Amino acid sequence: MKRIYYLFAAAVFIAGCNTKLPKIAFSGNVTGAKDAVIIVTDADGNNIAGQNITNGSFKMDTVFENPGYGKVSIKQTGSDDYPMEVYLEAGQYTLEADAAHLDRYPKITSSSAIQNELTAYYTIQDELSLKAHHKVVGKLEPGETDIDRLKLKAFRQFINKHPNSTAATHIMLGLQYERDVQPYYEIYNKLSQAAKSSEEGKFVGKKLAGMMKLLPGAKAPDIAGTTPDGAKFDKTKLDKKVYVLEVWKAGNQISRMNHKDIIDGMLKNLDNKKAGFIGISLDSKRDWWTKAIADDKVTWPQYADLKGDESANAQQWAINKIPTYYVLNGKWEIIERDASFSRLEFIVRDYLAHH
Repeated sequence: MKRIYYLFAAAVFIAGCNTKLPKIAFSGNVTGAKDAVIIVTDADGNNIAGQNITNGSFKMDTVFENPGYGKVSIKQTGSDDYPMEVYLEAGQYTLEADAAHLDRYPKITSSSAIQNELTAYYTIQDELSLKAHHKVVGKLEPGETDIDRLKLKAFRQFINKHPNSTAATHIMLGLQYERDVQPYYEIYNKLSQAAKSSEEGKFVGKKLAGMMKLLPGAKAPDIAGTTPDGAKFDKTKLDKKVYVLEVWKAGNQISRMNHKDIIDGMLKNLDNKKAGFIGISLDSKRDWWTKAIADDKVTWPQYADLKGDESANAQQWAINKIPTYYVLNGKWEIIERDASFSRLEFIVRDYLAHH
């Protein structure tokens, strides 16, 4: 194991001899580190620097041509690996960590302004996570706290302290902003124009604006494409009080398994005069789509424009994963978006009980 690390460090040293390219240097201390190594990788997962940690300290440098987001890992024999996000560019990086808490973001100071923003955000997140754990110790495991809410709180605090953050939209991309659209949209609108004008900023802004149109109570979009026999979607012909809309693919195993559960469970348990199902496929091949419908014995209406992931349905329904489920009322208004499959029957029953 150690021989591999030494060879890796030697390769980095040789690369560092190329003085024509900008140099990135790392140094620091890992308290309590034993039989450990630090490895830095770029966005593509390529190792750009690495070294054994000797007596708790390390110092290494290498050339690095393309700045961007990457990962730093401190690996100890017998311990889990916790890759941490970093922003890599020419300059000096100083890292302080504790081998007993490698799941926490290390204290990284750098000549990189973006890296210092990452350190600030992840430090806030770790502090809130630690407080949350202390509140539930003896009752819940740390992973059972509401991590998405915690990250939202951390991000809000970070933006309040760093309103002109360059890294803000990149950080947001790593959060579950699709689950809490409104608060993230409010935060997004407070970001600097530079952050919103970046490629990541434009992507997040467009996505959030689209999802704001899909909040509960909003009019749902139409469905692009046709049924296998060529019929277009016509919401004027809806005759149920509530609908479950599924977005699926023939090649997606979970989608196909859920079809069986719908047929064996919900279709038998729900009043089919009041509750209905509608399917949207993101397939691109007609024969795959129609064969899956036949094989699964699907009886509810199915639509597709056969454009795959480029489907207008994927965009206007803000689909991030397959399968995705919506619950809508008979007026084609959204009751719940991105509903959990396990909760679908409850949501439908609850709506019918109150309407």
